[in-house]
Amino acid sequence: MATLTKHLLSKIEAISGRRFVVNSIEASAAECFHIAHETSLDEVWLYAHNYGSGDVQLSLMLGLTGERPYTVGSSVYEGVDITIPFKSGRALILDGILFSWAVSGYAYASSGGDITLDGFVNRMT
Repeated sequence: MATLTKHLLSKIEAISGRRFVVNSIEASAAECFHIAHETSLDEVWLYAHNYGSGDVQLSLMLGLTGERPYTVGSSVYEGVDITIPFKSGRALILDGILFSWAVSGYAYASSGGDITLDGFVNRMT
């Protein structure tokens, strides 16, 4: 029988449950926001908030632990790009996407220090 438990994103867990700031502005230096458990299935819910003075593009990438996501040239093929409007409040970015077997999520933005992320994981074992 499967068991469901709620967890913080691994990056948020590392900073005691607080939202974290996306400072990276390029894919090659994207910051890891979650690493899925190696033997479980993680359902990831991610929220973003724009504290900057204008709209900011947030890019999320998925890849294996320790590796950057698959790219050809400058195009990322396993990711999500979304514009977070200025003063729009907390926005749902990932709505229960499944991460499995140590897949990692990375984030970078068009403007460093303006986007914060938080969320949770429903872990199925």
